[in-house]
Amino acid sequence: MLFFPDLKSRHLVPELMDDPNLPAAEHQLALHGLRRINRFSGTVSSLCSTILDLIKPANASLGQSPGLQSPLVLLDIGCANGENLLAVYRQLAKSISVRCIGWDISPYAIQSAKALASSAGLSEDQLRFEVVDALGEIDTGPIDTGPHADIVMNSLFMHHFEESSVVDLLSRSAQLARVAVVADDLNRTQLGWFLAKTGCWLLSSSRVVRFDGPQSVRAAFTCTEIASIADRAGLENYRITKHWPERYALVWRRSPLPS
Repeated sequence: MLFFPDLKSRHLVPELMDDPNLPAAEHQLALHGLRRINRFSGTVSSLCSTILDLIKPANASLGQSPGLQSPLVLLDIGCANGENLLAVYRQLAKSISVRCIGWDISPYAIQSAKALASSAGLSEDQLRFEVVDALGEIDTGPIDTGPHADIVMNSLFMHHFEESSVVDLLSRSAQLARVAVVADDLNRTQLGWFLAKTGCWLLSSSRVVRFDGPQSVRAAFTCTEIASIADRAGLENYRITKHWPERYALVWRRSPLPS
């Protein structure tokens, strides 16, 4: 019998993938499993569709519409080893001129991301990675104020943190974005937990993935909770849409300046 946990409230515990002492072989096996799961989940396609829909009115004349630049600059907060951002860059580059920047707190992750971009033959003008503790530096302020990118995004990132930190993250993301913020994450539901539990067992032999996948759903926010967080972060006129597999996309667009 499959045990369904109580998902009425979040259950936030450290994930195995975040352990700095995780053996390299287990880390690589987990990454291999996550690649398969992300392909099955359509993570990159969903992100790119959201971004392209967001800028669709300006697609024909990107760079001429107020707020949008050419190339479009996309900042990913919590980019990990850069695999997803690299895939996002490749897919978006088929349709628009784009530059991508990835931030992560882990020097090891950023080193891996830079090696990945280099092996893919991409320059830093196309895909750049930087060690930045976006959450920790929100309070201390070493990040320059003002926009850093047209669109600031995070993916499968917010469920790792306490609610107050996510409020700060979304508020800071809005400050950093010239045009919009996109946050894509897991929706805490029984179906979402079931899909994560079965999917991780079917698509990966990694004990790390098999623990972290269902645990991520237990740590995730519901759509109602993330709406409340967005309100507390000062975002207005945002929208939250659900998509496969039991995930949501929070999209906020900056209001144009009055003429």
